[in-house]
Amino acid sequence: MGATKPDCFKENVADCQARVEAAAGRFVKTLSFVPDVKLKSSPAKTARSAIAIAAHCVLANRMFAKVIRGEPISPMPTPEQVTDSSRKFEATITERADALRQFEASWKEVIAALGTMTPERFAGSANSPFGPLPIAVWMHLPGRHMDNHAAQIDYLQTTWGDLADHM
Repeated sequence: MGATKPDCFKENVADCQARVEAAAGRFVKTLSFVPDVKLKSSPAKTARSAIAIAAHCVLANRMFAKVIRGEPISPMPTPEQVTDSSRKFEATITERADALRQFEASWKEVIAALGTMTPERFAGSANSPFGPLPIAVWMHLPGRHMDNHAAQIDYLQTTWGDLADHM
């Protein structure tokens, strides 16, 4: 990627932090419209429930923060191992309050990690189970990831007959 101008670098970090906060807010708002009786429901055995989606985001945010801080993922798991460990973690969060508490801590961890970014680190890359990715990509993933999973919860709501726009 090469070196970046300090102003551009600072703007990128601030933009990523704002995106994480906005996506987290959308996610929490979307999850708030899931009735307690539907929190653990999914349309298929292999599909995530709303609470499993929240748990998945917790785990992903923690991993994103680790990479953004410059900590290596070691040993590097295969994509299948990532899916397996994610599903196991998702099963450990079964209550809305716990999911929300852990979710908030995880997105705040991402924002703090972004705050430690340096221009030198920003210009680098980090390995992933899918190959090396520029740090700039890692910085943009958390907000996008949470936003996409909020959309999944929106879809789940339509499968229950909730067609209201909760934006």
